[in-house]
Amino acid sequence: MKTNKFDFAKFSFLLIAILAVMFVVSCVSKQAKQAEDSSMTKKEEAFKSVTKYPIPTAFEVIKLLNKAGATYILSINNPVENVDKYIATKSKALNLGVYGADLSYASTYQMKQETMNYLKVSKKMIDDLQITSAFNIEFAQRVEKNIDNKDSLIQIISNSFYDTYEFLVNNGKDNTSLLVMTGSWIEGLYLTTQIAIVSKNSEDFLKIVANQKEPLNKLVELMKPYESDKDIAEMAQELKPLVDIYATVGADQITKEQFEQIMKLITDVRTKITQ
Repeated sequence: MKTNKFDFAKFSFLLIAILAVMFVVSCVSKQAKQAEDSSMTKKEEAFKSVTKYPIPTAFEVIKLLNKAGATYILSINNPVENVDKYIATKSKALNLGVYGADLSYASTYQMKQETMNYLKVSKKMIDDLQITSAFNIEFAQRVEKNIDNKDSLIQIISNSFYDTYEFLVNNGKDNTSLLVMTGSWIEGLYLTTQIAIVSKNSEDFLKIVANQKEPLNKLVELMKPYESDKDIAEMAQELKPLVDIYATVGADQITKEQFEQIMKLITDVRTKITQ
């Protein structure tokens, strides 16, 4: 009776062939993933260059706070219960910016319930202002789907700033886009000053406050062509005392007195638009 012998050479060849195929498939998959990521990055960069969002978004300010070791303080956000107070277009636009900054703050710190709460009121403002871009129609769904994925969540909400700005500008609502941007900037600076107050080592936060000089000047500069618009003119006037104080602030440096003046002024402005 003939016995079948184990052909080690053939088995080795087959094993090597299988491993080679697995390696090639793995490399192709990896390259495809890298190509997809690279394509996505290029699309995001192209998108931002087209929208030309003129000042740092609230997310960029929040990231600095997070990097500096700031903790999440819910009590300094604009309460979601305030949303029904905002009736006029000016008030809705300003507070869309405010709530957008609060949404950025909550999502950066992975505060899921707060993120969903601020998503809800932000979506209400978007609907009220009839910002019906393709992105914003699916905005809530995208956030909810990625609530456990911090990086994706931050990207989605960050892109909403650019998309909203692009929609408003392209639809002849430059004044509304300026008000949304103003509300977002005000809330970002307000959050920073409040965090600086309670922080033991506030040096990094004071630097962030000092660095808001250029974005403020840019914001006010953008308002100048719209001085005939009552709402824009009023906000430019509200920001003027801050511009005057910042004129005395050096690069990355701010005195205790300057900080206290800025904190008081930004708190006053923020209170006027949120209450």
